Amino acid sequence: MKIRTKFIILTFMGIFTSCFGQKEEQHIYLAGWEAEFNGDEQCQKFLETQIIDKETANTIWSSIDLVFSNGKLVKAYNIEEGDKTDRKLKPSEISFEFQKLKVNQIYNLNQVTNSESYLGGEIPKEFNIPKFEFNAPFQYLGKFSKSEEAFYWLPFDLHIAAPIYLNFDKLFIDYSDPLNPKVLNIEELKQTDNSYDDLKPDSEIVFEKVFITSEKSTDFGGIGHTSVPNWIQYPDIPTCPKSKKTMKLLCQLTYDGINIKTKHTNVQPKDEWYKQYFEKMNFWGDGDLYIFFEPESKIMCFIIQHT
Repeated sequence: MKIRTKFIILTFMGIFTSCFGQKEEQHIYLAGWEAEFNGDEQCQKFLETQIIDKETANTIWSSIDLVFSNGKLVKAYNIEEGDKTDRKLKPSEISFEFQKLKVNQIYNLNQVTNSESYLGGEIPKEFNIPKFEFNAPFQYLGKFSKSEEAFYWLPFDLHIAAPIYLNFDKLFIDYSDPLNPKVLNIEELKQTDNSYDDLKPDSEIVFEKVFITSEKSTDFGGIGHTSVPNWIQYPDIPTCPKSKKTMKLLCQLTYDGINIKTKHTNVQPKDEWYKQYFEKMNFWGDGDLYIFFEPESKIMCFIIQHT
């Protein structure tokens, strides 16, 4: 009888320990490797912008798996195309606290025969593209419709225009009036140069119109993608100059995915070698264009990174 009683007590203690003593494990999966989890502003922006689900983390080329026990960071892994290796935690990262964040869903942008969203095309009559006399001009890059699944969060349809031949760092544009966007950092823009002597303020470059649609994905592909930046260089996540909020990636157009030819242009390069840069849409030759948007302040930000 005593043996049986002892067995019951030990069994109960085992169940109790299993149910109440086991440490709860949580995970955060992030696209990319270039981050330090020390709780500073850059860390927070990286978390909000790069958070993905487990399936995506194991599919894309590089990602991070942060492992938390009882709400504290205890270990981490770098993941390369599904293969995990230990990621050494820095002293500043140990015990970093778990956060419950909204996971970003990647949508790839693919070409279709007809859609409300498109890249390139003639400038719509109702849209007033920014014009200046001091530098190379803006190019009309297309329209993103909020009827598209990937762009449901937009406050309205967005016509996109940017001076993609200028060597800007970040370009902020106010879309409070969506048909009359205004450059915010205009003084900075005045100091920006370009690498093409043939470009003038009245130069015109119009691209062919390519209709696009969005499709959910666990990898980066298509003409470009939404939601999660795939950084060529170090993460350069913008903060909205008005709301001070982290800006959301509207889309990333990739140099190896986009193939939109020039419809017409009045640019006549004196050097034959430069003609290639005006024959199709490109971002500093081999660069990607990152377009961010903050829906409350209606501020857009353009960034170009290249290899």
